[in-house]
Amino acid sequence: MKKNLSLKHLYAPPGKIFDGGRKNPLLVLVHGYGADECDLFSLAGEFPDVFHVVSPRAPINLPWGGAAWYSLDFTDGEKFTCIPEAIAAREALHTFINEAIEAYDADPSQVWYLGFSQGAILGYGLMTTYPQQVKYYMPLSGYLEKAVVNYDVTVDDMKDVKVFATHGSVDPVIPVQWARLIKPFMESRCVDFTYNEYYMGHGISPEGLTLMRRWVDENLQKED
Repeated sequence: MKKNLSLKHLYAPPGKIFDGGRKNPLLVLVHGYGADECDLFSLAGEFPDVFHVVSPRAPINLPWGGAAWYSLDFTDGEKFTCIPEAIAAREALHTFINEAIEAYDADPSQVWYLGFSQGAILGYGLMTTYPQQVKYYMPLSGYLEKAVVNYDVTVDDMKDVKVFATHGSVDPVIPVQWARLIKPFMESRCVDFTYNEYYMGHGISPEGLTLMRRWVDENLQKED
């Protein structure tokens, strides 16, 4: 049953409940600009049915429909992020994930995060600001927003974090050059980081989704 948490969200319970008192993992699906809580929810069906799945809705309702985690200002062809709203969104997600762990009795050591675009950008913010909260990240079509990421995070802080990232090589929204800056950052913190590019725009690659499913399966098996 869906609980009343700080962010409006969709919830799906695990199809397979672990026995022996072991808690099931939590999968958090975080949409991008202009989408909503329904956008990524169907992706839960791509993964093993062991997850509590939550898909929160961003707090800013857009006039043409959909929602945003933070505002974007387009001036002279450039895109500017409203940094105070982005930081507030990062903190809102941090709070929401903690609430969801407790409300749905999920395993706090087994939190998985899949985010697209703004959801991916905020994922990098959470990963570096609260590195012990989420163990597995799947940021798709994101980049490191300097004001949202904690660059002081250390190797020891991030020793348990694992990341599977993808990006389109002809992405017109978030240039692939921005995404390519992620790898040296992750390597400098010794993060278990997988990155794949695909000849596509701003979206989720079917091939990337296949590899991501395999990555999830392999890491779930390691947790058994």
